[in-house]
Amino acid sequence: MLIAIEGIDGSGKTTLAKELKKWLENEKKKKVLLTAEPFTEEISKLIQEEGWKDPVTLTLLFSADRGVHVNWIMKQNQYNIIITDRYYYSTIAYQSAMGIDKNWIVEVNKFFPKPELTLLLDIPAEIAITRIKKDDKFNFKEKLSLLQKVRENYLEIAKNENSIKIINSTKTFEEVLSEAKNYVEELIS
Repeated sequence: MLIAIEGIDGSGKTTLAKELKKWLENEKKKKVLLTAEPFTEEISKLIQEEGWKDPVTLTLLFSADRGVHVNWIMKQNQYNIIITDRYYYSTIAYQSAMGIDKNWIVEVNKFFPKPELTLLLDIPAEIAITRIKKDDKFNFKEKLSLLQKVRENYLEIAKNENSIKIINSTKTFEEVLSEAKNYVEELIS
């Protein structure tokens, strides 16, 4: 079973993924693999050094990384549940915000398994930006503008996907975690 955690930078994905893993292992006695994208060091390095210069290259690098990631995940048979911090919806949301055709991104990623559940942590970009450190690749206004577009893209994607559950991540973390647990509980019971 594949669960993806999605949302803009600063939405709380990593924290939620870690806490869901603990809950599933300790209370539900599940064997859980927690993973994240980008997955490979080599492609991550290329993304950092070259990818941001060209959105097409960036899209292909993330998709290549996902190919390696998915192949690795498929070999991890000892786990009941796999939680990934980001998945292909991130590529669709971010790269289309950078001007890449959304349909092309979907086409490039259509062979990857669809998550049984995607938890989309929704937060206004203005709040998210206060949660994250300034990224040296972007100035504040560019980062804010990008995150606003990405958020809009995520919400648009969620309208067409029943497996995506939107969680308001401006709530307390305890409330976010509780809502996420409810969605996961529905899936595993």
